[in-house]
This record gives sequence, C-alpha cells and structure tokens, in this order.
Amino acid sequence: MKYKIMIVEDEVELAEIERDFLLAEQYDVLLCHDGNTAFGLFQQYQPDILLLDIMLPGIDGIEILRRVRTESSAIVIITSAKESEFDRILGLGLGADDYMTKPFSIKEMVARVKAQLRRSFYFNEKSSHTEHIIGFQNIKIDLKSRQIMNAEAEIFLTVKEYDILVFLLQHPNQVFTREQIFEHIWGTWEVGDLNTITVHVQKIREKLKDTESIVTVRGVGYRFNGAML
Repeated sequence: MKYKIMIVEDEVELAEIERDFLLAEQYDVLLCHDGNTAFGLFQQYQPDILLLDIMLPGIDGIEILRRVRTESSAIVIITSAKESEFDRILGLGLGADDYMTKPFSIKEMVARVKAQLRRSFYFNEKSSHTEHIIGFQNIKIDLKSRQIMNAEAEIFLTVKEYDILVFLLQHPNQVFTREQIFEHIWGTWEVGDLNTITVHVQKIREKLKDTESIVTVRGVGYRFNGAML
C-alpha cells in the first residue's frame, strides 16, 4: 500500500524539501500553498496524513482543521512557528494528532510521519485478529471499520482519540500513566508533550458525553472504569 500525504505549507521551499524527503520514502505527496484551496484539494486527494501549517494566506490552518474533522479521521500533523501552549492545545483539542514547532528537522518530520502510520497500521492489524465488536454502556465500537455508535448516531473521534479509547477499554480497571499511554499510542514519547493525553481524554469524554467511564487517577494517570460488553 502506498500512503498518500498532503502538505499544506506557504513556505514553498520548505514544502518542496518536505516533499522530496517523503518521496524518497516512497509516499505519494501533494503540495498546497494557500488555505483557500486546501480543503477542496483535501477532499479530492483523500490523504492518509495531512501536514498542516497554521499560518497560511487565506483561510488559516485552524479553520481547515475544523473542516477536515467534520468529515475525515485522517491523521493530521500541525506544523507551526507558534510556540505557545495555547496554540498547541487548541490544535490538539480540535483533533490534530501531533504538533511540530518550526524550525524542525526534516528527518524528525519523516520520523513522525512513519510513527503515525506505523501506529495506525498496528491498530488496524490488531483489530483484524480479535473480536471486532466491543462496547460499554450504550456505546458499540467496530474495530474493523473503526466506527463508534451510540443508541442515536455515529460518534466521530480522531485517529488518536479512537486509539486511546480502545486501548483503555481493552485494559479495564488498569491504571496507565500519561507516559505509558503516549508510548503505546505514538510508539515513543521522547518527542511528546504529555498535555496531549490530557487534551485527547477531555475530547473523548465530550464526544461520548460520558465523564465517568474514563477515570482520572489523581497524580497517576487514567483508567477505564468498568467492563466491556
């Protein structure tokens, strides 16, 4: 399978360098340099990973991320010169899977892309060898299609929100630190901001409308409180 990567970056030289390194890894790559055309191209191209700059001419990256998350669970890695914790948490809270602050090493960018794809492949492969329908309370999760349903409608989680939820569900009543969760979901935690886990758990609770199933163990981490159906 040849993965598709879309780069939305107004610094043309940087975008072309990123493209060349990713092409050398045998990925398909599409470039876009402005926000006004980015979402339309995203819908046409349907990439596996979107590398998305925040500061763009026209529509900014945050608004593009909002639109992407209304219809896609593609992996989104934000790349930005903004360094504040607020911007990082805002991006992750809106559904980004990772956040890289400029300037960054192109080799690090490639490593993060590989890590995201590796984790996504791992979870898809694992689900194909286990009972593919799991659930709790009124929530049902199809591990093959990655669909989440309650009694009323489908619930849309980002890739990493889904992976965290399933990981905790498959280990009921076991406490995991944020470091352990990050290492399991991202494959490493050496490049990670542990606030990422806090933000993702908050979003899972909001989207499931459930503040009780994933319990915060103060000073330690999180656990799934209960048993799967």
